[in-house]
Amino acid sequence: PRLRPCEGALQPKSVMTDKQLVQLICAYRLLNPEVELSLSTRESPKFRDNALPLGITSMSAASKTQPGGYAMDDVELEQFEISDERSAGSVENMIRAKGFDPV
Repeated sequence: PRLRPCEGALQPKSVMTDKQLVQLICAYRLLNPEVELSLSTRESPKFRDNALPLGITSMSAASKTQPGGYAMDDVELEQFEISDERSAGSVENMIRAKGFDPV
């Protein structure tokens, strides 16, 4: 996944654009059709929705990035920001609407 802002992190010298990431996804899919391609909640909902048909094999949903995040909601300990804050049900509905089967 691409880096997201987090407290105390170094800033990358270069940032991968959406276009570059799409090109990378397509290259991986063409050169190795069996490779697992996963999109995390670090990517925006719009990007994830549009990248799914390119051969994405797994997507996270309703992710928490803080230690113990699924047991308690202490955002102060968040390791990095997520971009796609949709619920698992919302992501499931999007996947079905695009003609794919969520598993």
